[in-house]
Amino acid sequence: MRKNIFKVVMAILIIILFSFIIYNVRVNNKRSEKRYAEIRENVKKGVEWNIRVQHPGCTIGKEFKETTMGTSYNSAFLVKNGYLKKDELLDVDGKSYCDAYVDINEYYEDPLDHQHNCEVYYKIYLKCKGYKEKGYRA
Repeated sequence: MRKNIFKVVMAILIIILFSFIIYNVRVNNKRSEKRYAEIRENVKKGVEWNIRVQHPGCTIGKEFKETTMGTSYNSAFLVKNGYLKKDELLDVDGKSYCDAYVDINEYYEDPLDHQHNCEVYYKIYLKCKGYKEKGYRA
């Protein structure tokens, strides 16, 4: 009889423990997703600011198109040039920092005129301590 009670109590404790672990994992995942979205938005603002400075007459395209002209940079470029603050890249753990790789492609109707009839497209890829998006390049 005591063995049965002991088994039931142990089973209940194990179920409670696993429920607690699953709950914590879900809460941490939501917190991480929210932080990565904030970091992405910070990088987006910095990238668009940089594009408006370097290409004042061009529009920023929403759909990424493969073009013949392109460049790339990372978050260190954005921080170094004042488009982004380093603390805006702080990872979920509060100690490490995320990096962003930005792929920029430019389209010019007239290749000799880089200020009119042009579009600039970009994609952002994040890499954090426990998170790396497909397409990120160091």
